[in-house]
Amino acid sequence: MTETAPDQPAPESHPDLPRARMAARIVGLIIPVGLVIVGVIVTLAWLPRLPNPVAVHWSGAGVADGFGSPMLGLFLFPVAGLTMAALYFLQRAPHWVTGQRPGGDIWGPINRLTPAIALGGAVVIFSLNMVTTAIQLDLPDARQLEPNLAVTIVPAVAGLAAAVLGYFAQPRLRVSATVEAETGEPLELAPAERVAWVGTIGVSRAYLWIMGASLVVLVACLILVASIRPAEPVGISIVGASLLVVVVLTVTCMRFNVRIDERGLEARSFVGWPVMRVPAEQVVTVEVGDIHPFGEFGGWGWRLSVDGKIGIVMRTGEGIRVTRRTGRPLVVTIDDAESAAAALATAAQQARAGSVAPDGQTGTERANGSLGEVTE
Repeated sequence: MTETAPDQPAPESHPDLPRARMAARIVGLIIPVGLVIVGVIVTLAWLPRLPNPVAVHWSGAGVADGFGSPMLGLFLFPVAGLTMAALYFLQRAPHWVTGQRPGGDIWGPINRLTPAIALGGAVVIFSLNMVTTAIQLDLPDARQLEPNLAVTIVPAVAGLAAAVLGYFAQPRLRVSATVEAETGEPLELAPAERVAWVGTIGVSRAYLWIMGASLVVLVACLILVASIRPAEPVGISIVGASLLVVVVLTVTCMRFNVRIDERGLEARSFVGWPVMRVPAEQVVTVEVGDIHPFGEFGGWGWRLSVDGKIGIVMRTGEGIRVTRRTGRPLVVTIDDAESAAAALATAAQQARAGSVAPDGQTGTERANGSLGEVTE
C-alpha cells in the first residue's frame, strides 16, 4: 500500500487529514473556549477579594489609568476570548456564503495558521485577565497599584509563544485540490496574423460579503477604540492601519482588466495598480482547469501561495495556469478560460518562432469572449 507524501497533491481522502483537522480544532477552538471557562471560574473565585472599583485599563507602561466595576471583567474577557475562538471558523466562511464546498479535500498552511492565531489571541486575553486580576487581590483601593510592566509583557510573550507552539503542534500537511487541467492549444494563424484577447476578472458574491463584513467589524473596532478614555494612540493606529489595508485591497481587487496579445498577458486593476505581466517569450505552458483560492492561496485577491505561485483569484472555478521560463507560475481565475489559454499559447508560439507581427498591424482579434479573424 502506497501512502501519499504529506506535502504532495493527494486524492480526495488523505490518511493524515482527520488528525490534522482534529489538531486544528483542539488548537483553535477547544483550548480557547477552555481558557474562557477557566478564566470565568477563577475570576468568580477571586471576586470577593477584589477592590471596588478595580483597574480595568492600563497604559503601555503598565500604569492603571481606568477603573470600573469588578463585574466588568466577567463580561469583557469572556466575550473577547470567545471572539478569538470564533476565528477558527473563518476558513469555513466562504463555503457558508456560497453554499458550495471545493472539490475534494483541501488542506494547507492557512489551515494551521488560523487556529494558531486564534489560540495566540485567546492566550493573550486569558493572561491579561489573570495578571491584572491577581495583582489586585486583597487591595483596599486599586488606585494604590504601582506601575507594573507585567500587564503588558506577560500577555504579549505568552500569546506569541502559544501561537508558535499551536502552529507547530499541528501536523505539517498539504493536501491540494485535485485539478484536471488541459493544456491550451495554439490557434492556427497565417504568418502575418496575430492574436488578442480581452476580458475582465470580477469578484464573487462571497468575496463581497466577507470583505464587507470585515470592513464593518474594523469600523466598529475603530469607533470602540477611539471612544476609550484615556485615548490609546497605539490601538487606534493599529486598527486604523488595518482598516486602511482592507479598504485598499478591497478597492484595488474589485476588478482586473486582462489583455492577451503578441506581447503576452497583462492583468491590471481597474484603478491602475496592481499590474501583473507575463511576456509571451516567457510562457512555457498554459493550462485550463478549476482553481480553489482558499485551498491554494488561503483567500481571494492578488495572492502569493506558500509553494511560490502568484494568483489573481477572485472565486472558485475555471481559470488559467501559466508556467514561465523564469519567475513564479501565475494562476488567474477568468471566464472563457479555454479561449484565453489558446490566445496566450498562440502568442507564446509566435514569440518563440520570432513571427510576431509589428505593432499597428491587426491579425486575429479576441475581444470580450468572441474570436474574430481580420485578414490584412
